[in-house]
Amino acid sequence: MTYTRPDDIPPVPEHLRAEGAVLTDSLIPLVNQFRARQAADGTVPRPDGADRALLRRIRDEGAAWCRRHALDGQAAALEADVDGWLAAGLDTRPAFGRSADAVPRPAAGETVFLLAPARDAGGAPPAGDRLDCLFALRAPDGFSVLVTVAGSEGFAAGARPEPFAEPARRGAAAS
Repeated sequence: MTYTRPDDIPPVPEHLRAEGAVLTDSLIPLVNQFRARQAADGTVPRPDGADRALLRRIRDEGAAWCRRHALDGQAAALEADVDGWLAAGLDTRPAFGRSADAVPRPAAGETVFLLAPARDAGGAPPAGDRLDCLFALRAPDGFSVLVTVAGSEGFAAGARPEPFAEPARRGAAAS
C-alpha cells in the first residue's frame, strides 16, 4: 500500500510506544531541563557545576540507550561530542558533528534516535539551537515522514527541527 496522507499511516507498534514511554520517563525530562538553561544559540549562559553534571547524566543515559539498541557508533559519537563541549565550556556553541554523522537514515518502517542540538526551523517558540531528543519511526512503504514516538519539548511542541543545519554543527567555527 502507498500512503498518500498522514492519516493513512498505520499506528505505532506497541513495543515502540513502550520504548517511547521509557524515554519519556527518563531521558527526555533531563533534556527538557537542560534546554531551559540554553540560549537560542545553544550556549548555556553562566554555566555551573549543576549544568555540567546534568549534561554528563544526559550523555551517559543517552549512550546507554543507544548501546541497548545496538547503536554503539552513535553512543561513542554522543560521548565524544558531549565531552568536547564540556572541555570547550558550555558557554560555547555546541558542535555535534560526530553525532550527526552517526545517525543512520532510517529505511521505511525503521526507527531513528537523535540526541543532539537541533535548529527549530519553525513551529513553537522558543526558536533556536537547543538540545533535543527524538525517537521516531519512518513511515512504511517509503512515505517520507517521521512519526514521533517520543520527543523533547522542541519536537513535542510542533517544531520542525533541522538537525545540524549550520556548519557549526559539523565542528566548524561559529559565525
